[in-house]
Amino acid sequence: MKKWLYALAVLVLVLLLGAFALTRLVDTDRIKRLLVEQTREKTGRTLVIEGDLSWRFFPSVGFTLGKTALLNPAGFEQGATLSVGEVSLDVALQPLLDNRLEVGHAVLRNARLHLITRKDGSTNLDDLQRLSKREAAAPDAETTEPDVNESAPDQARRLEFVSLAGVKVVDAEVLLQDERNAGLTRLNRVNLTLDRFAPGEEVPFGFSSNLFSDAVQGNVNAEGRLWLSPEYDRLRLDDLLVSLGATGRAVPGNKELTLSGDLAYHIANKQAAFTGVNMTVGSLALDGELNVNHAPDVPQIRFDLHTPLLDLEQLSAEWSSEQGGAVSGAAATDNHAEVPAEGASLPPSVASSEPDLSILKTLDVQGRLSADQLKVQGMEMENLELNIKVRQGKASAEQISARLYDGTLNGTVSLNANPTPARFALQTELKGVDGYQLLNNAAGMDSLEGRASVDLNVTGRGLSSQAIKESLAGTSRVEFADGALRGINIAAMIRRAYAQVKGQPVMEEQEAQKTDFSALTADFAIGEGKVSTDNLRLASPLLRVRGEGETSLLNDSLDVLLNTSIVGTLKGQDGETLDELKNITVPVRISGSYKEPRYSLDMQRVFDLYLKEKAGKEAERLQRKLDEKLNGELGDKINEKLPGLLDKLGL
Repeated sequence: MKKWLYALAVLVLVLLLGAFALTRLVDTDRIKRLLVEQTREKTGRTLVIEGDLSWRFFPSVGFTLGKTALLNPAGFEQGATLSVGEVSLDVALQPLLDNRLEVGHAVLRNARLHLITRKDGSTNLDDLQRLSKREAAAPDAETTEPDVNESAPDQARRLEFVSLAGVKVVDAEVLLQDERNAGLTRLNRVNLTLDRFAPGEEVPFGFSSNLFSDAVQGNVNAEGRLWLSPEYDRLRLDDLLVSLGATGRAVPGNKELTLSGDLAYHIANKQAAFTGVNMTVGSLALDGELNVNHAPDVPQIRFDLHTPLLDLEQLSAEWSSEQGGAVSGAAATDNHAEVPAEGASLPPSVASSEPDLSILKTLDVQGRLSADQLKVQGMEMENLELNIKVRQGKASAEQISARLYDGTLNGTVSLNANPTPARFALQTELKGVDGYQLLNNAAGMDSLEGRASVDLNVTGRGLSSQAIKESLAGTSRVEFADGALRGINIAAMIRRAYAQVKGQPVMEEQEAQKTDFSALTADFAIGEGKVSTDNLRLASPLLRVRGEGETSLLNDSLDVLLNTSIVGTLKGQDGETLDELKNITVPVRISGSYKEPRYSLDMQRVFDLYLKEKAGKEAERLQRKLDEKLNGELGDKINEKLPGLLDKLGL
């Protein structure tokens, strides 16, 4: 037992003597001077080391460097590009004695990185990027051969090789300052773990931080595999997985975003290419490709994205500013939280006041979006495809195509946010759709059915619900085939009214309250808060209808007159044909609202028709009696006294 204790004591003594010798043989002040001098020589920048360089022997051999800062290059504001509160390095001892610094793991605590982009687009990292390119372009021989003009003492004190096994950043801060738009984004509590630092090789990494900007606050977590080019000008993040929880002025409520894919970034050109994108935020899920070039003053975004479901009303509710800018997690999950009421006549996406569209002036976006299913204003569409452009305050959706209700939709939409209020234009073509399903789901109308085709071409100013109704202007062409007016049987209405005028008992109708037609067409003029037509036409085997009238967009009122002609055989309640009404025009008026129309017959017109028919029958009866008299003795006497008079009178 004593031998083991003696051996242990000897081992401890050797370690202590080794540590004492190391602190005496290695001059830490000399290492600090070498770091400062080589930083100035290589980069032209100033490295300030205020803290001490001290050795540590537990849990591994290495040294700790106190407060250190790399100052900004000339031309930028005074301050540090990178400052570190403490750097802890694991080092290999033997290479250090030979002026070679081989670092096992580096731990940076309380670091602060301040990236500045000036108005001309230059940054305080450009000089370091140019340096890495020059070194990469130089032949290996030039980088390894000693300079013949360099003195032996200078060569002796140069660090010949630097290697780094891994990096760990703890509680760091990153400031992104953009003088082009006075933007400032801050990341704090930044933690980064890099298993090893090996340019040209893929290495696992982990990242977390808190995000603060004028419009967004949140927390970020990411992991994946990092590849950094030997020239330090390109990087890749493969198998990237990002989760972001955000709130703020631009993010109503609390939002959770997950993002995965492969990201390639060209540092010098400031171009990012994101492939294999899978993103989920709220009810929206996207996949595809995304490219960003933030070298220009206005970043360029290009994309080709797909979503299985695009529910605009759900998204509008999720991103409505009425939810508030910052909702606590408890409030967000409260089952008793109030739900905003639905809009009465316009979709929830239409605001009650003019929205702020200033962001459109800061975007350059172009790409294609496809959706397996689209839900908007109660309508459901399939196989949606459209091209989106946003540039210089103008936005457009072109080459829109979709299938809906057994038909097709094609069109374009444009928006100009530069004037105040904003201006918009819409061109839409619907073909072969189920008109009843379309009108019922889109506007709550159930009074019309048939196979519909619609051409709509409108413009307007303002995006609030009131502004849209007041400024909407344009034209529309509507065609229905093999359909019906629901809620009214015009033929039955005429038959009942005619029986009522004649004093006949009015029997309760057994027929369906529906007027079938083979074709219905109309051209509409839209403007001054109204939709009007003067050439509505309806055709059926029994009826011919010519109509005119208008509806108000402001109060949904209807005022339409249908001049109805009976061209077929109409039977009365007793089954007898009403031939006296054939080719007679009877006015039918539609009032109320388009959701609840009211139909009425012009009874005065029906009464006039009845009196005319009755007077005609009485005239016929008198004519017959007169004919009987004139063809008897009275006729003979007249012919004797006034020969040929009755023939001239047609009697």
